[in-house]
Amino acid sequence: MTRIVLCANNIDELGGAQKVVRVLADGFGARSHEVLVVGVTPFEPAHPFRGEYETRVLMPQTWPKKSTQTERIRAQLRREAVAGMADILKTQDSGRAVIITAQVWAMEILADALAAVSPDVRDRWIVVGQYHGAYAAAASGRDLDRILRAYRTVPVFTSLTNEDGAAFTRAGLNNVVTMPNPVAVWPESLAARETGTPSDRGGTLLYLGRLSPEKGVDVLIDAWSLVADAHPGWKLQIVGDGPDRDRLHAQSVDLAGEDRIEWQETTDDPESVLSGADLLVVPSRTEGLPLVIAEAQAYEVPVVATDCSSGVRQLIGDWGMLSVREDSRALARCLDRAMSDDAWRESVRTRARSAMSEYRLPLVMDRWEHLIARAMR
Repeated sequence: MTRIVLCANNIDELGGAQKVVRVLADGFGARSHEVLVVGVTPFEPAHPFRGEYETRVLMPQTWPKKSTQTERIRAQLRREAVAGMADILKTQDSGRAVIITAQVWAMEILADALAAVSPDVRDRWIVVGQYHGAYAAAASGRDLDRILRAYRTVPVFTSLTNEDGAAFTRAGLNNVVTMPNPVAVWPESLAARETGTPSDRGGTLLYLGRLSPEKGVDVLIDAWSLVADAHPGWKLQIVGDGPDRDRLHAQSVDLAGEDRIEWQETTDDPESVLSGADLLVVPSRTEGLPLVIAEAQAYEVPVVATDCSSGVRQLIGDWGMLSVREDSRALARCLDRAMSDDAWRESVRTRARSAMSEYRLPLVMDRWEHLIARAMR
């Protein structure tokens, strides 16, 4: 049994990194490891995650938006977070333990905490760094410089794909290994799908995810307005929540086809939504290795996605359909083809599911345990 601490910027948001951290915590716990999940800051409203592991949040209040009035508060909260992380490090009084940081800010807090403890405490911890976005996204903003500073000296840095791993290595990291996100729920058997084509019985085009700018749902609504009339047997189902919900709903009202858009709030049972879908669309501007694509394909749901990361390309392979990023007309053409071609959808279902088998939780947990065992030698 190994003590494993998993850290993220926050642990209560229904986001990709948070979901992966919680899935890994469940996976390590099921293998009898001692697990602690740590968030730097609280998040409101907190998603009701459930897990058989301890959780802790380092800051007593939510990290405030930057302004001249909040600089003092931010400085105090950061000191408290570093002190709290240092206290966690000091509880390892013998032997070796592992701390996995899922996001850059969490790693920066950890780095300051490691600097604040004695060398003998520091030496008890093996640090594994992660980045849940794509290299291209990191390089286009501030993240790459922060990643290179924060992760250059840790024993292991995990990248989501081989392509991104090679790019991080070229950028200056010499500790990169590839570690994909795991698919937590894998249906061992699938219910028989309804007979008949969607034009006869109705078809569901599903978006499942956060309603925020990077997810490109505005592009999807534009694309749907271009193809909805040509596919009267189909509806667009948008499942999720986020800061753009009201704006996106208003956009849909202004466009043709709004009467065939079904809105549903975030669900605790995504499997039931996936099992009822005929086609998944992922219109994102940026992604890492999005679990929703793998989960949909595990349920034999074909996927149309924008070509926004190496992770998306890897998951789509030659069994899905890629569209140009941020191009509603290109996305409309892909959706039109995918909704029109019943034979294509049937032909890719089982191939896509088979391709996703390498992301099943037990196999990814095997890779994590091998990585940890090697790092501890």
